[in-house]
Amino acid sequence: MCKKLTAVLMALILAMGCVSALAENTKHERVFVVAGADGTVQSLTDSIRLENADKAEEIRDRTMLTGILNAGGDEAFTLEGEALIWAANGKDIVYQGTSDKALPVVPTVSLALDGETVTAEELAGRSGHAELAVTFTHVESVPYLAAVVMLLPETGIANLQAENALVMSLSGHSAVVGWAVPGADESLKLPDTIRLSFDADHAELGWLMAFASADPIDAVCGEIDSRLSGELTKDIREVKEVLTALRDGQALPEAQGKAGMVTGKINELNAGLKTLDDSAKQLAEGAGQLNAGLETLSENSAALNDGADAVFAGILDAANKQLAASDLSATGLAVPVLTAENYEKELTGLIALLQPFALLKPEVKTAVESLQALKEQLGQVKTFVDGVKAYTGGVDQASGGAKQLAEGAAALQSQGTGALQSSILGTEKLGAVTGLAFMDNQMSRAMRIYEATRDQAKNGGYDLRPEGMKTVTVYIIRTDLK
Repeated sequence: MCKKLTAVLMALILAMGCVSALAENTKHERVFVVAGADGTVQSLTDSIRLENADKAEEIRDRTMLTGILNAGGDEAFTLEGEALIWAANGKDIVYQGTSDKALPVVPTVSLALDGETVTAEELAGRSGHAELAVTFTHVESVPYLAAVVMLLPETGIANLQAENALVMSLSGHSAVVGWAVPGADESLKLPDTIRLSFDADHAELGWLMAFASADPIDAVCGEIDSRLSGELTKDIREVKEVLTALRDGQALPEAQGKAGMVTGKINELNAGLKTLDDSAKQLAEGAGQLNAGLETLSENSAALNDGADAVFAGILDAANKQLAASDLSATGLAVPVLTAENYEKELTGLIALLQPFALLKPEVKTAVESLQALKEQLGQVKTFVDGVKAYTGGVDQASGGAKQLAEGAAALQSQGTGALQSSILGTEKLGAVTGLAFMDNQMSRAMRIYEATRDQAKNGGYDLRPEGMKTVTVYIIRTDLK
């Protein structure tokens, strides 16, 4: 095996076994096992290190191992039944032993080629599509975190697919590293099997290494326990009270814990929704009043326009009579009939024709000045008439806009803010019903599963646990596939 793969294996052992020094006397177990593909144990050695954190002269252990051998020094021991007493002299003790006690967790390997169950020896002589599965048998209800490492042959495997595993390349060699959590509660749906599929062409599979320990799970549960306190029970009670009030449409009770943050936000939201809906109502009322006023003005627009046109027509009529009675006809010039559309053009033309004679004849000059004054007067009246029509047109347009605004504001309140408020309050109620069901069912069930997992994870050791000493155990299992 290459050095990098060895380093990976050691890292897995260290990580899973939590072998760093602890602030208490600790019994470290490394259970080395050689097994067959069917899980049959061929050999077992339990290597134990008693960490003497307080430098005691004597360490009292418990064991059911046989063939005990001091593997780290020459310290003497006495064995009385299960009581194993070491003359430690302030040192750590390292010893080994063996046992025929069944392993609490052991991998089993199944292999199939084109759907037919085969052995590794048979696979080496054939070709086809192969499937390999690593499962774990366990004799106790203890959850283990398990890792599996298998070095792949250099030839004979193609199109490898892995489930709950990945393929690593180490110094030109390929290895599969997978993981599983055998023994965990089934409802957690954690993986308990590592699967490989590949195209095999006389593939030579040798062995795999499995590492299993309940201590990482125990450590996680211990960390969770350290963060849980009496406040959790209080928080759960307050959350249920808040959810009950939301479900029943009642005022939210005051809460001191984490539920207090939720009730504050919900109260802010509901108050904001009420303010928004009230404002929308005021907008709808104001838009309705504006629309009514503009509709009244718009109803008088035609009368205003007709009146302005009548004023202009009267002035034009008077101007035409004045022109007809003037001396312009005696000059031989054609006297035009002025209208609202042509008055400016006709008067401008007359002024242009008479202007050269204004310097010679005073009466022509007077006529030019009169025509210019008439043109300006008619222009002012035209400006007035256009202004009236622009005003009435603006009123009509504003009335149409005000109508749309009133209709939109009413829809905003009835279909928008009102519906939004109703929808959110309904969602709060539905969420409260769902939350209460979760608190009463799923959360209670989750707590039961957690407590069972926490209690079971403390029993992952192989040898006996001495009183007052923590035990850390890693199972290191070599499975020979052939």
